Amino acid sequence: MEEAKRRRYDRQLRIWGEHGQARLESCKVCLLHCGPTGVETIKNLVLGGIHSFTLVDDALVTPRDLGNNFFVHESDLGKGRAAAVAARLHELNASVAGAFVDESVDVVVEQNPDFFADFDVVVASRIPMKTLAKLDAACRARDIALVALDTLGLVGTVRLSKTEHRVLEAKPEETDFDLRVNAPWPALLDFAARFAGGGPGGELGPGLTDAQRAHIPWAVTLVNVVEGLGMRDAPASAWTADRRAAAKAAIKAALRAPAPTGAGASASELERALGDAALPENATEALAAARHAWKPPGAVPPALAKTLSDPRLDALDADAPHFWFLLAGLRAFLRGDGAEDGAAPAPSLASGVMPLEGSIPDMTSTTEWYVELQRLYREKADADADAVLRRVKTFLRAAGKPEDAVTPEEARFFCKHAAHARAVRWRSVADERAWADGAGAALAAKLADPDATAAWCAARYVVARAVDVFRETRGRYPGAPPETAPAASCDVDGDAESLRSIVETTLGAIGAEADRARTGDLEAMVVEAVRCAGGEPHAVAAVLGGMGAQEVIKLVTGQFEPEAHTLVYDAAKAVTAAVL
Repeated sequence: MEEAKRRRYDRQLRIWGEHGQARLESCKVCLLHCGPTGVETIKNLVLGGIHSFTLVDDALVTPRDLGNNFFVHESDLGKGRAAAVAARLHELNASVAGAFVDESVDVVVEQNPDFFADFDVVVASRIPMKTLAKLDAACRARDIALVALDTLGLVGTVRLSKTEHRVLEAKPEETDFDLRVNAPWPALLDFAARFAGGGPGGELGPGLTDAQRAHIPWAVTLVNVVEGLGMRDAPASAWTADRRAAAKAAIKAALRAPAPTGAGASASELERALGDAALPENATEALAAARHAWKPPGAVPPALAKTLSDPRLDALDADAPHFWFLLAGLRAFLRGDGAEDGAAPAPSLASGVMPLEGSIPDMTSTTEWYVELQRLYREKADADADAVLRRVKTFLRAAGKPEDAVTPEEARFFCKHAAHARAVRWRSVADERAWADGAGAALAAKLADPDATAAWCAARYVVARAVDVFRETRGRYPGAPPETAPAASCDVDGDAESLRSIVETTLGAIGAEADRARTGDLEAMVVEAVRCAGGEPHAVAAVLGGMGAQEVIKLVTGQFEPEAHTLVYDAAKAVTAAVL
């Protein structure tokens, strides 16, 4: 990567790396409707360095745009909004190509769905559900990701859609190292034995100086402690409270520095007074990490076990992505199918042992010992990845694909992140619009959720859907005059009553209590929806734009887990919740 580009994108490179940035820089994004929500989203992506953007909008800049869209100016009044926005987006990042199309979004979706075939992601802002359903069908047919955003007063929604998105680099906030100190492989056991007199589990550090003993890596200490207690490969249930206490006592005894010769009773008294504070740093680290001694080695995460039960694994064909072949190889590895040592297959996936991830945490040690320990873990991880790859080749052959279609590098990268492998699939917009495929039942359940935030956001979504129906049938937002006659007056009370009726119908359609529309929170939300008259405040749109851009980046880079549900944001309460 060029040095100038590295400096420009320095902070984000630290998050998703050069390979993630390369994917972002090859991404082509289409934005439908250049209102503030959509423009804020594309602005964030342009700053991030996408390949190109195309704006589709036939609207002209109006005085109302000047109040909530920072990418149009007074000099743009009466001109094409897409052209004005495109010019100013280009000023943010000259390396991003931009284009615009002065056409109606509805016309493009209806008459030219192949237009979207050139894009990786389509961002749809403020598109009615009827049009959105057709757009979603067109995107799914072409394997294009769709991100739909809407801002209605102080409420916003974010909704992703794609047939399937595969996650490997999930990058969870909390992770734990898999060190296998209680189930060491021969090379690790031999390395640990070098620090113990009489073999693994013997006296730790004989023949070493006090300084050397204070630099024994804590992983080595734990291997020897487990061996000394005879607990190698012991089940978690065998690690009783007494056993755990014994392991910690053994760590202290093994690494506590002996009192200087001739120091007398005063040194022993001082040591007793200091307690654990007198322990060397590597002993303190070993005590803090003692859980690794009784942690199940290479346990299969529940989420991964669910992914490994996906029917797709039993129907691999030549068109299946490598992700599924690698998962099939991993499943065979966990089961012990095709093991070269003739070991018996595991009784279940849950009892299998994951391929070693291969990284180790920082720990007090000499450079020489730490580098050697790193090498041992890396070599074991490579050996496990090769074992997975051997099984992958079997599935490739069965599907009529060449054995080298999946490279050793791919297999190693997959095994490094395999614990978080997941396939995300979304309900189609058409099904959500019709309350099909469980959408209605899911929303009704959220309305009755004991979590007040979830129930509140579900109610917000009901009103938002009612507004969409109102807009589709009347050609305007409730509380707002028709776009063709902006100076016309509006029957606010009549719109509120119509919206209540639609909310009642919606509640009945999903199996919820229809009379709730005229009481409590829903009644207040209906009045607020009419009062906001389809307004799109910039402060709310900017938050939605940030959320939308984040989801696009997740989809494009293949990192982090994208939102799998329709997300509702309430700016008044500053809360979010997934409702479908």
